[in-house]
Amino acid sequence: MATIRKTKSGKWNVQIRSKGRVIASKTLASYEAAQQWSEKAQARLCPQHPLFIDVGHQYCQTVLNEKPSQRIAYNRIDRISRSEFLLKPMNKITLQDVNAFKQGRLLEASSTTCRDELLMIRRVFRWYILELQARSGEIIFNPCELLIVPKANKTRDRVISAEELQLLMSAMTPQMAVIVEIAFETAMRRSEILKLTPKDLRLEDRYLCVVDGKEGSRDVPLTRRAVGLLQAALEGCEGRDAKLFPVAAYSVTQSVRRAREAVGLDSDVRFHQLRHSRISAVARKGFNQAQIMMVSGHRDIRSVQRYTHLNVRDVIDLLE
Repeated sequence: MATIRKTKSGKWNVQIRSKGRVIASKTLASYEAAQQWSEKAQARLCPQHPLFIDVGHQYCQTVLNEKPSQRIAYNRIDRISRSEFLLKPMNKITLQDVNAFKQGRLLEASSTTCRDELLMIRRVFRWYILELQARSGEIIFNPCELLIVPKANKTRDRVISAEELQLLMSAMTPQMAVIVEIAFETAMRRSEILKLTPKDLRLEDRYLCVVDGKEGSRDVPLTRRAVGLLQAALEGCEGRDAKLFPVAAYSVTQSVRRAREAVGLDSDVRFHQLRHSRISAVARKGFNQAQIMMVSGHRDIRSVQRYTHLNVRDVIDLLE
């Protein structure tokens, strides 16, 4: 902060303070000269903090580089930054700003979406504060630390039947139908399927390799149907490093949405529910949690506990 005062000699003295102490001072002949020097000195000694959107993009480039979540995070940062409450430098965003953003988003989006965006704001602030503190020692307040984050919506438990799958695929292009059926057969995530190349496949041994997936690299066991689908896709692939399915992730999601609307299926029929349906089928067969995790690729046992209730009826008779 700068103060300009006139001295007894008729000249003008400028003092620039930071945290209560004078860090620069100079006396000049005119007020205009003092003001110009003040602006230049403040820009040099007290640089402005960047906007949230710029820090958010830097966070994506630095922390999420080449991770599957990077593109999602970029889009989320752009969406958040359209709010007038967050279109400010990092040190100017207050708890009231973030709360106003929260209240506005709850009126136009689900609580899960609002929660995800608030958690993203919190992560960006934490990263920026640690980086800033490491460089200059300056600490700014994280406005999200005192904010109550809304609870996520109840997790979708919709299981898609084989009949519904066939109905869904009947309204899709052949390529999209194959992607959907592979998801149903393997419990793979959309990003994992779209990253597949011929060198990832071990079809003779009935498994494939997921490299740098959401939860790291893993091997995925394949049903015979999945082997057949991948073998057919392999025949049309242009090279060992080429993608088996060169389509955009959003296009797959949009194709599923259009197909379900065309055949009259409910809105809970989504691409991710194909994965949920396969894991549920595995749980019903009486697989233990370690075996379910082999199919699903989960690394935390808590993530598969939601499926354990699905096979309760299958073991009731065994208790007699």
